[in-house]
Amino acid sequence: MPLSLAKSTSETHQIKAIIFDMDGLLLDTETLSFESFVTTAKRYDIAVGIDHYQDMIGLNAATGIETLRRILPSNIDAVAFKNEWLDVYQELLAGDVLTKTGAHTFLARLHELNVPRAVATSSSGAKARRLLQKTGLMRFIQHVTGGDEVNAGKPAPDVYIDAAKKLGIAPKHCLAFEDSNNGATAALAAGMWVVQIPDLAPSNRLPNPPDFNICSSLEEAASLIGLSLDDHLETLTNIEPVQIRP
Repeated sequence: MPLSLAKSTSETHQIKAIIFDMDGLLLDTETLSFESFVTTAKRYDIAVGIDHYQDMIGLNAATGIETLRRILPSNIDAVAFKNEWLDVYQELLAGDVLTKTGAHTFLARLHELNVPRAVATSSSGAKARRLLQKTGLMRFIQHVTGGDEVNAGKPAPDVYIDAAKKLGIAPKHCLAFEDSNNGATAALAAGMWVVQIPDLAPSNRLPNPPDFNICSSLEEAASLIGLSLDDHLETLTNIEPVQIRP
C-alpha cells in the first residue's frame, strides 16, 4: 500500500519512508524535561515558565547550552545548571515514561505495511534507544540517529539526513513528523516533507501543504497519508519485531 501526501485532488507525492522525532512526538518526555527545568530553576531562586523553555525544545545538549546562557542570569553557570537539570530529568525518566496517544498503533501500522521508518532525535542515541526499548516502541523502529551522533544538532538538518541515509532513502522521498519548531526547521532543511504536531509550544510557521502541515495529534497526522488508527488496538503482542540496528 503506497503512502502519499495530497497537494490537490490531481497531485500526490509518494512517500517512501517516515522519520519520527522522539521527545514530545512519540514519547511524553518533553513535559518531564520542562518539569525538571522548573524544579532546577527554583533551586536557584529563578522563576521560569514555558516562554523561557520553548526556545530550547528540540535542541541537543551542545546547541541548547547557548540558548540556556541567554535565559539564565549572568551570575549563574549555565553548564552547572544544565548538569543539575539533567540529573533531575534522569530521575523522572527512571519512573514511568508515557507514549503519546497513537504512537504504538501508528508505528505498528507502518511496520505491517513495510514502510521504512526511523527516529531522528536531539536526545543522545543511547538515551533514545533505551527509552524506546523501555516503552516498547523500539521493536517497530529500524534505525535511530541521536543528536550526539552527528556534527550539528537541530535546527541543522544533520540528524534527518543521517536517518534517511541509514534507511537508504533520499530525503526528498521522506516524510518527517516533528513536535518542535527547531525540529521542523531541521527536517525542512533536509529537504523532507514535514508534519508538525506541536506539543508544549505552538508552531511558528504557517501550513504550506504538502511541504509543511500542522496537525493536532498522531491520529490526524496518520490520516494525511491515508491511514486510520481507529481499527488498530494498542495490544500488539502478535506483531514480530524488526531487526534493530543503530
